[in-house]
Amino acid sequence: MKAKKLLNRLGEFLDADETTQYRELKATNKVLGVLKALKRKEASLKEQLLITLDPQERSAIQTKLDVIYAQRKKGVERVKQLKELERSGDGDTKDK
Repeated sequence: MKAKKLLNRLGEFLDADETTQYRELKATNKVLGVLKALKRKEASLKEQLLITLDPQERSAIQTKLDVIYAQRKKGVERVKQLKELERSGDGDTKDK
C-alpha cells in the first residue's frame, strides 16, 4: 500500500472522536497494521536516502520521511493513550 493511503487511514483514525478510536482499536487491529506498514515504509525510505545521490531526490525522500515519522509518532502515542485509559479503567470510552 502506498504511503499516501496509509497516511490517509491513520489521519481518519486520529480525526475520529475518542469513542470511535477506542472501538476501532478494540474491534480491529487495522490501526496497528497501518502503523506497522508505515514503519516499514519509513525503513525503506531511509535505505533509499542512503543510496540516493541526487540532492533533489534526497530532499523529496527526506520530506516523505519527516511526514511519515511525525504521523506515525502521533498514531503510536494515541494508541498508547487509549490502551492506558483501558488499563486504568478511567476511560469513559468503555461505557459508550
